[in-house]
Amino acid sequence: PFQPPKWAAGLACPSTRVGLCHLPTPVEPLELPVANTTILLKRDDMTGGAELTGNKTRKLEFLLADALAKGCDVVVTTGGQQSNHCRATAAAC
Repeated sequence: PFQPPKWAAGLACPSTRVGLCHLPTPVEPLELPVANTTILLKRDDMTGGAELTGNKTRKLEFLLADALAKGCDVVVTTGGQQSNHCRATAAAC
């Protein structure tokens, strides 16, 4: 089962997810010489293949697990033209 982080203890967090992501994704440093600083980038673009990347895949893991737990056999979603969310949902199903 999914274990939410400690800071989310008081929230209504899901307990299961469908394994769609390749986790954990790396955190990489990016040097900013102009600002003389380094920032850390979370590489969510590496969560999966071309259709299943980023935060959409992370969200779908929980939404699809909930749908399966409720016995759903159809998933309906909406989005704008060329929606990445719709493409990811279709690929996951």
